[in-house]
Amino acid sequence: MELSSQTAIFIGFKLDGSLRRQLEALSGPDKRYVSADDSTFLMRCKKGEDVYVGKIVEDGLTTDRVEDVRRNVLSIMRRLCPDVRLPNVLGIWAALPSEISPSVGPPEEEPPGRVW
Repeated sequence: MELSSQTAIFIGFKLDGSLRRQLEALSGPDKRYVSADDSTFLMRCKKGEDVYVGKIVEDGLTTDRVEDVRRNVLSIMRRLCPDVRLPNVLGIWAALPSEISPSVGPPEEEPPGRVW
């Protein structure tokens, strides 16, 4: 087996319908925290039919940084949705380019040519 520095890592959790609608309804300055254009904050990605929110990490990842990313994801989500119960444990997945989705929303909002 060979290690790769070319594969991005996604750290996040699956959205339920209510939380997904709340994120899709964000407006104003809060909308930048789940941006379609900038992975500085959080991104929405799909795994099968499920939608996840989390952080894409494109450079190397150390074990102590995993905890930092987890806290960052939950901190941003608490700011955006303060009344929602969030998970304590997040998942970690390899994010292939076709799995990285800057915008998950109704079909009319999807970028043309995006393969899900």
